[in-house]
Amino acid sequence: MYEELNLRSYGLLIREGKILVAEEIVCEKSILKYPGGGVEPRETPENALIREFLEETQMAISVIRLLYNPGTLFSPWIQRRYTPLYYEVQGSEEPNVPKNEKIKLHFMDPKELLCSHKLASPELVALNYALAKDH
Repeated sequence: MYEELNLRSYGLLIREGKILVAEEIVCEKSILKYPGGGVEPRETPENALIREFLEETQMAISVIRLLYNPGTLFSPWIQRRYTPLYYEVQGSEEPNVPKNEKIKLHFMDPKELLCSHKLASPELVALNYALAKDH
């Protein structure tokens, strides 16, 4: 059976040593993720990330660099394959959740985030790349 490519772009925004995360419920489980989402047909992953970030946070961002591309994975949460890309982003506005989004946004200390058990493994790896001193 053919399964459509589920390409996703996520942005790691670090400000004053803390990282912006979105808290949401996925399959009845409370998770943390970075703002971002699906790449639409004829859209680059970077343009999708800019659009998704604006939709979820009402923030304009710039994409700095690709941090991590783990390849195609199987999500235990949604029970299907997906291909996430993780980027370092920058933006100076304050995040604001639109009324139609069912997420909570907040900045978290990376150490707290690493110990939260609410991030999926690729998000943890991307965070470690973002925090690495030697890029």
